[in-house]
Amino acid sequence: MKALLLAILIFGVALAVAVQQRDRIKAVLRVQKERLQDRQFLSALDGITRLPEARIAMPDGVELATDVYLPERADTPLPTIMMRLPYGKRRFGEVRQWANLFLPAGYAVVVQDMRGRYNSGGVFAPYPDDAADGAATLDWITGQAWSDGQVGTIGCSALGETQMTLATTQHPALKAMIPLGAGGAIGTLAGSYGFFGMFDGGILNLASAFGWFVEAGGKTGDRMGMPAVDYARGHRVLPLREAVAQFRDDPTDFSTYLDEFDNAEYWAQSGFIAEGDTFATPFLMVDSWFDRAGESLALATHMRATGATGTIVILPGLHCDLSGGFADGAVGDLPLDPANARDFDALFLQFMDARMKGGTPPDLPPVLYYVLNEDRWREADSWPPSDSAPRTIYLSGDGLTTAAPQQQSRLTFVSDPMNPVPSLGGTMCCTGEADLRAGPLFQNPIEGRDDMLLLTSDPLEQAVTLAGPVTATLFVKTDVPDTDLVLRLTDVDPEGNSLMIHEGSLRLRYRKGMDQPELMQPAEVYEVPVILRDIAYRVPEGHRLRLHVTGSSFPRLARNMNGGADNPYAETQAQPATITLHMGADTPSRLRLTTLPPG
Repeated sequence: MKALLLAILIFGVALAVAVQQRDRIKAVLRVQKERLQDRQFLSALDGITRLPEARIAMPDGVELATDVYLPERADTPLPTIMMRLPYGKRRFGEVRQWANLFLPAGYAVVVQDMRGRYNSGGVFAPYPDDAADGAATLDWITGQAWSDGQVGTIGCSALGETQMTLATTQHPALKAMIPLGAGGAIGTLAGSYGFFGMFDGGILNLASAFGWFVEAGGKTGDRMGMPAVDYARGHRVLPLREAVAQFRDDPTDFSTYLDEFDNAEYWAQSGFIAEGDTFATPFLMVDSWFDRAGESLALATHMRATGATGTIVILPGLHCDLSGGFADGAVGDLPLDPANARDFDALFLQFMDARMKGGTPPDLPPVLYYVLNEDRWREADSWPPSDSAPRTIYLSGDGLTTAAPQQQSRLTFVSDPMNPVPSLGGTMCCTGEADLRAGPLFQNPIEGRDDMLLLTSDPLEQAVTLAGPVTATLFVKTDVPDTDLVLRLTDVDPEGNSLMIHEGSLRLRYRKGMDQPELMQPAEVYEVPVILRDIAYRVPEGHRLRLHVTGSSFPRLARNMNGGADNPYAETQAQPATITLHMGADTPSRLRLTTLPPG
């Protein structure tokens, strides 16, 4: 027995030494990799000087790692372009992209690792400290000899969201901002509750949120690595709040966001944009129809209403993809004309020059948007366009009709969370899975399922151009206390190809509003509003509109276990939901489209 214990002890010591050596080797390799990436990053920036890394103290004493790049022979104070990001200031390709644009044009470029990320101190979280951190960084910049006191910001996704939080401070040095793909900055504004782009209609955007947090969710600089991930397994973890923890042994905000979704006090301190926030900084905002266009349009409208001036541009493509759709000749399965691509580098440079160098401003309307399937840019003074008008389409047992049905009808389906409807396209990013395609895709592969209602119109007698929000009001009954509705509007051509226009969803406990969760009573019919997002899309003459009504879109959206728990993401037991759609007479289920005049 003593020999066995001695052998176990020796083995344990040897294992500990081996693990220690492995960790030392990994640390050395990481340092070597970082140095190589740094050399490659710097060599890609031609004719510039990078000053020694600065450690800027925040109001609470946390120091944020900051790089300053200056053009060669910069002998007078310069306006500055600032980027703050969670992805590594000397690693992320977008930093190099904008530095290469603005440095030769006579700007200083400042790039900062956000709190808790890479070389910076503190603990990362989106975004309770972000506005104060950004303002303190502006204070530091304006005190430097190379700064002329003017700062503009640029960047996509998180780099855009940090611009939005900073702009709420109305710091006098912030002269211009170009937030791209930054709809995730929206919080409770316009009833969205879309924090960090994680939620649609109160439902977790599972593929996007899991992909981001499992890959990049570390909260301190020593936890920036990415684990090996089985995405398909992660999507099906129950309880769902534990999904990221199956792959990361460090804390992230994934489970916190799910646990706190109904906690108004938590979100009030989160830094996301709310109704009380005001703006003054001139902006050029860009987003895409299959990213967070609806949220960005709401943000732009609010910014203008509270004092800022600017333009929002809505592209036909995907997340942070300024020109890829035009280069590819398609977004999803929908063709695009490459000749309609725009030179955004020139536009962004002109915008910054106008705000900080006295140049001529670009000639832009308040809203510049691309109409899908018309392959055309259009302009508007507001959103939706002032010449748009609502059009109501009613649901009936026979399909979609412009006349309100006088007879009541009903259709029933069963939504089983263990056999969810597969996602085909839509608004997704950051999933980590190449085969999860986003955008407008053909829906025919899923249209034969028993758990999906299909309601189709007659062929259109003339083309219809959508430009604005698409919403639905449905009357539904279910046998569970909570479940989900997923609606999808498609364009059906004469050959029967059914192409997604857009889709929306609602967790039914939030039918009265995200701030008023209330479970359902069996056998009671409820009036339910569902937002199918904003879109600009032309449906040709002879095509038909089709509406999908179902209970899931997986893994784009998290499954509802249908149990009605206070925290649905803590549920582990699934039960099917029988959902009945009531139409006609005193239950007029309907779609509300926003359309432009014919022609």
